[in-house]
Amino acid sequence: MRICYLANAASIHTHRWATHFSRQGHDVTVVSLTDASIPGVNVRWMGVDPNMRGRIAYLLCLPRLRRSLRELKPDIVHAHYAGGYGLAAALAGFHPLVFTAWGSDVLILPQSSRLLRGLVKFALRRADLVTSMARHMTLAIGGLGVLRERLITLPFGVETSVFHPAGRPPADHAAPLIVSTRHLEPLYNVGLLIEALPGIAARFPAVKLVLLGDGSERERLQKRACALNMARRVVFLGRKRPEEVARRLWLADVFVSTSLSDGNNISLNEAMACGAFPVVTDIPANREWIRHGENGFLTDLHDPHMLANLVIQALERNSLRKAAAESNWKIVRQRGSWASAMETMEAQYRKLIHNREPGAIRLATGVSEP
Repeated sequence: MRICYLANAASIHTHRWATHFSRQGHDVTVVSLTDASIPGVNVRWMGVDPNMRGRIAYLLCLPRLRRSLRELKPDIVHAHYAGGYGLAAALAGFHPLVFTAWGSDVLILPQSSRLLRGLVKFALRRADLVTSMARHMTLAIGGLGVLRERLITLPFGVETSVFHPAGRPPADHAAPLIVSTRHLEPLYNVGLLIEALPGIAARFPAVKLVLLGDGSERERLQKRACALNMARRVVFLGRKRPEEVARRLWLADVFVSTSLSDGNNISLNEAMACGAFPVVTDIPANREWIRHGENGFLTDLHDPHMLANLVIQALERNSLRKAAAESNWKIVRQRGSWASAMETMEAQYRKLIHNREPGAIRLATGVSEP
């Protein structure tokens, strides 16, 4: 199969998809506005000025995108993120065309303005298949006019060969350890965890917080930790390779995700697989995986006192953490496996290629009005 991904070449998700199908023996090319490399995968940079922002950049790349598709002659085009690469793919007019929504492109972007809602609807309706990472996203995409038969729910899942509980130490360590692996960007609301830390430290004076992630909020969060006299308790490690993330999660007693919105919380799935007890915000993406008080805790999006109290409860209840770890590993293997998800995706690719009309360039039809 010749597969062409339209996606951010610097994203870890793009790396995972492209590398997986390349290793399966397929001819994979990533066409991107981001000048980045992916080992073993052909990446074509669209040559747009990196300072160019917004939808205009995707429009300016259209001539080069169409030329690339004519040269590559892919069997399938797969665009990741409906509001940007999806729009470019829709305008390019190549089929079979698959879209994968990542979260904010269908949950937040369409709500921000009528124009953006119209652009996202335009793009989605021209796909032959749309994949969603979670049920609440599937409902949102359906509300944008995509027919049910063209829409599947397919969580990205985690690589269980990397994220699994086998690396956890046999006994608890002396100092309680909290880990967050979310990006340090406003959407991920990591400041809530910093604000909660003094309350946690009052009960567990030896507690440590490790942040694996980076972003525009890093300096502000570091300053806030200092202002709260928590600097010596917080370690900012930046972004790490999956193997290092797994190693840190094996050592963690509690995993915290404070995100305001998510598609599917892959970070949560990784923590569940590694046996860290989840304390996560009460949003649809997390409710798909967590039953409050059983295999994790759900907390308010803006209340640091509630978050602190739930983390304290988790640290105090060893038996709850142990039972949750066993349950969560089963859940990930059943519903959150990367390998299973990719098997499903490859089957969908083959189905679309088999059913395509003669002459691969055609307009998509069969969309419904909301």
